[in-house]
Amino acid sequence: MADPFRERQLSPAEVRRILRRALELAERDAETQAVETSMTEAELVRHAGELGIPRTAIRGAAAEHAPPEEPKAQGGWLGAPLRTLFEEELDGEITSDSHEDLVDVIRSVTGDAGQVQIVGKTLTWTPTVNPQSQPRQLTVTVRSRNGKTLVRVEERYTNFAAALFLGIGLGFGLGGGLPTAVAIATTTKDGFAAALAGVAVLMFAFLIPRLLFPWLVRRRSRKHRELLSRLSGVAHAASPGARAVEEAAAPRKRKRKRIAEASAEAEAEAGAEAEAEAEAEAEANAGRGARARR
Repeated sequence: MADPFRERQLSPAEVRRILRRALELAERDAETQAVETSMTEAELVRHAGELGIPRTAIRGAAAEHAPPEEPKAQGGWLGAPLRTLFEEELDGEITSDSHEDLVDVIRSVTGDAGQVQIVGKTLTWTPTVNPQSQPRQLTVTVRSRNGKTLVRVEERYTNFAAALFLGIGLGFGLGGGLPTAVAIATTTKDGFAAALAGVAVLMFAFLIPRLLFPWLVRRRSRKHRELLSRLSGVAHAASPGARAVEEAAAPRKRKRKRIAEASAEAEAEAGAEAEAEAEAEAEANAGRGARARR
């Protein structure tokens, strides 16, 4: 039976390299289907932590591979919904000590210092109001209650949609369509052609915000998903349940460290014994050669 203390210890870089290669091979392995199983994101984070993969990496990868939303299917003729909502509920409640970390994450992702309001165990963040630009209807909420923590990122686009479709669509459409129709009617004396040209300009004017609005919603939705993922990671790390899991895992880590140290000592002792045996054998051979020459 092999001595566990003499088993080779893999470095963190080797572990990651082996895991990457194993995942590639698993895609082609015939036994993968027999052993694969589904799990929640929390279970994946827990198992990955045992392999030395941080929860931030797992949650970031999950956010990147999240099923893309289809705003066009929900937005009707606008091309995107007038409201997006991303939320996640976590086990455990966070304390006020983690509010500063949460606000730092929000400011880092949004690039806006914003306004923070804390009422009881609820933290609410809203963007900075700028009188010179259209205010964003964005609200970020982190609320702890009944042993749960709810992280929510919500934004409404009614003001922006009104500015786009009324400002660009109606304003440019009427402002450009009517003069165009009048000019064509005056030049060609053809009322039908003039009306057709005016309608074409109006439709083109509404096409521009119809393309811009869905693009903006998709772009901001990606930011919202990233923000939700990072906030959930901070809240999970700050919850007592997560700390209890880390504290419970600490003895196992210390035990593995002691085993690794004992293994290294055993290997060093084995190497020293082998060198001593080699030196003794060399001296014995030298003595026998000297006696043979005499």
